[in-house]
Amino acid sequence: MDIKKNSNNKSPFVSVIVAGRNEEHNIGRCINSLSKLTYPAGLMEIILVNDNSTDKTFDIMTELTKDIKTFKVINSRKSNAGNLKAKANAIDTAIEHCKGDIIISTDADCEVPPDWVGETVRYYKDKTGMVCGFTKIKSVNTLFDKMQNLDWMYLLTLASSSSGLKMILSCLGNNLSFSKEAYEKVGGYKSISFSVTEDLALMRNINSRSGLEVLYPVDKGCLVETLPCKDLSELFSQKRRWFRGGTGINFLGYIVGFELYILSIMLVSGLLFLNYKIYLCLILIKIISEIMLLSFTLKKLDLLTLLKYYPLFILYFAFYGLILPWSFLFSRKIRWKGKEY
Repeated sequence: MDIKKNSNNKSPFVSVIVAGRNEEHNIGRCINSLSKLTYPAGLMEIILVNDNSTDKTFDIMTELTKDIKTFKVINSRKSNAGNLKAKANAIDTAIEHCKGDIIISTDADCEVPPDWVGETVRYYKDKTGMVCGFTKIKSVNTLFDKMQNLDWMYLLTLASSSSGLKMILSCLGNNLSFSKEAYEKVGGYKSISFSVTEDLALMRNINSRSGLEVLYPVDKGCLVETLPCKDLSELFSQKRRWFRGGTGINFLGYIVGFELYILSIMLVSGLLFLNYKIYLCLILIKIISEIMLLSFTLKKLDLLTLLKYYPLFILYFAFYGLILPWSFLFSRKIRWKGKEY
């Protein structure tokens, strides 16, 4: 979706927030990228929140930032009562300490480009409440990573497209920003029912209750990079968390979800009940429309080479999409970051 940036030269004060739980192996890379941000001096603070880690995350946060005035390291509240649990609790703790008019968040396993803050802030106008950003997978050139990267691009493109209808499907907390005004208008995480996808819950509330706009630009300057899931078990856990957090989505979301599920059934087993000519025609329509949609995003983000993996991706997407809903028949519990929800 093409969105015009704000040409106002007045830069707002920005608070960058990163919450990390047991991220001793990742937080150093994240801090290194944050230390290279180019936003005007004196107009940015970076708050690192140790979310009750049991490893060396807090020590690493403190050691790597001790000589950099922009950084502040704090501990999340110990209490996880009511709606304030897990990452929502950590983010809300940081917001109580922050001075920014605009709050931008990423995750401890992510790396951000130098102009990330400045490019994101330029989308804020008087009626902007939130800006959702794209995130790509850091590739180590395995096919598994390529599938995950293309999957993220596909889902985020659908989400970005839905913003034009004011019925946004999803967002990612590892590349999310919102104004403090918008956060306070909806009562913050204290007033939002707990969700395993706290970022999506906040976006829904700002979109429906704040009276402010939610933007979803496809912009390489705002692109964040995250680590891939290491194996199928971790991937499936991630997908189950997203699926559960997505329940209660808007009407458009249910329509899109139903259509994608039916298309996956048709792709995998359509020849069993359809004439082969009809089957091929329907598959061709699916392929052409998805390639056109993906090409726009991948070209703007300089990731067009991923398109050659599309033939494998449609099978990857269909199989996990068919299996995922049925997994909740056996257990509704979600494990994430060492906790069970």
